[in-house]
Amino acid sequence: MIALWDLGNVVVQWNPQDILRRLQLPEDKAEQAGRLLNGGELWLDLDRGVTDEATVAEQICSVSDLTTAEMHRCFDVVRESLVDFPESVKLINQMRDAGIPMYVLSNMSLVNAQYLRTRDYFEWFDGVVISAEEKLIKPDPALFKRVIDRYRLNPHEIVFIDDSLPNIEAAKALGMNTVHFHATERCYQRIREYFAELPG
Repeated sequence: MIALWDLGNVVVQWNPQDILRRLQLPEDKAEQAGRLLNGGELWLDLDRGVTDEATVAEQICSVSDLTTAEMHRCFDVVRESLVDFPESVKLINQMRDAGIPMYVLSNMSLVNAQYLRTRDYFEWFDGVVISAEEKLIKPDPALFKRVIDRYRLNPHEIVFIDDSLPNIEAAKALGMNTVHFHATERCYQRIREYFAELPG
């Protein structure tokens, strides 16, 4: 079997509410920033790789009370918040030791993906597909097909691990095995059940 990992809220934490708390913005500005972080169209454009943070900051500031400095601080705090889930990294490490093929398929901006690529465990993946680099985002089937075709994978041998139900459904439609991720002991056990090579 092959492990296909999402990143945000699976390998690293993604919690817009926590990000907003860290920013300590006034209520009205926090609401405006929250619309961006909670799947706003401009954020999706970052994940699609069709815009950049400077442009998004300018666009947000032109229609809100947020300042350019606050927007850039928001992007910085987003990166600071991308803390590893220790159990996910432990499992990735165990998969590496067991010789299990591992790949990444993640919706993420160019800057955030570059930020994460410096982490040691990125060297353990056999291939990485990032939405912004492909100009496509999940759950578009074309992005799933890209990782399949690029690395010549058999969908029926893939275990796709993602926190988004629409992404899970898209993967199932292509014949993949799936685990709808929650950072719980039971969820990690479900992943392990697909891989006989892993220690119990």
